[in-house]
Amino acid sequence: MKRKRPDTYEAKINGKTARVTVPENDESELFDALREQLSPQAIAAIISCLQINRTNNVDVDRQVHWFSEELIKLLGGYEQQNRLAEELGL
Repeated sequence: MKRKRPDTYEAKINGKTARVTVPENDESELFDALREQLSPQAIAAIISCLQINRTNNVDVDRQVHWFSEELIKLLGGYEQQNRLAEELGL
């Protein structure tokens, strides 16, 4: 069985070009950091902003929608999001 080589990319480090390993996509670290750094109210406000804006790029809109859905899960669902948004006057 062949071992899969990790993905790499070229990066400049101290003026020299080097191959750097692409980090694995670990969403849990992102959401743990958001939970640590932002209050539920701040997350609810961010979600409200994300939900009302659209771009001229369908792929970007899809990605923003995914992110807002993940943030809603982080808060505990739509009901919690709505309650916090109302509490904030959004």
